[in-house]
Amino acid sequence: MSEKLNNGHSMYMDNFYNSIDLAEQLLQKKTYCTGTLRSNRKRIPEAVVKSKLKPGETKAMYSNGVLVGKWKDKRDVMYISTEFKNNLILAKNKKGQEKLKPEPIANYNKFMSGIDRQDQMNSYYPFLRKTVRWYKKIGIHVIQMLLLNSYNLYNQSQVGSKMTLYDFRLSILSELLPAYPKPRLDAKRKHIPKTHEIGKNGRALRKRCCVCAEKKIRKDTSYFCPICPNHPSICLEPCFAKFHHNK
Repeated sequence: MSEKLNNGHSMYMDNFYNSIDLAEQLLQKKTYCTGTLRSNRKRIPEAVVKSKLKPGETKAMYSNGVLVGKWKDKRDVMYISTEFKNNLILAKNKKGQEKLKPEPIANYNKFMSGIDRQDQMNSYYPFLRKTVRWYKKIGIHVIQMLLLNSYNLYNQSQVGSKMTLYDFRLSILSELLPAYPKPRLDAKRKHIPKTHEIGKNGRALRKRCCVCAEKKIRKDTSYFCPICPNHPSICLEPCFAKFHHNK
């Protein structure tokens, strides 16, 4: 973001990022910021936080070019801005009705409504876990945003009925995952040694171990592998494990 600083740009952030310290630092870099603010942030004037307001009223204070305000809507809304004053202006809500709002809030809603909508859509499928490392959270969030953006583009190209986000995510999963898992041969056909058939003397036949034979060692065994081709005779220890490890 360093290349964006010192150019007079405006930034809009929600209460997760905003603070007075950050606003002052950005202002020193000729970058303005506006957005909602958490009431427990450091250096917020108590006179603003604890003010009792009626619906539509505001309370604001300025310091070092930073405005911190509180507006009573359906609930208390804290906000911060280094670009706008605490003027009340007419702004349209989602229903198209005009309503007086503090200028910082009106502009924040204007430019952040799409972001808030994205956050709302992603909140339907939460993935955050306390045990997940921060860099993995970033990667998962990027995937979530890619899914949401592709979902919006897909619906924009559709003439008829729109697909729900749930169905869209399922369709992506069905394309990425195989139709059925490939059977594991080893799970069904384990290499378990068996003894040769019993001879006339009542004992199992013994044949030369193929592993020992490669080492030019003469050693007979009564065990063989019923799975491998030609059913090779193999000593139990240690030849049987070595033979199948090298295959």
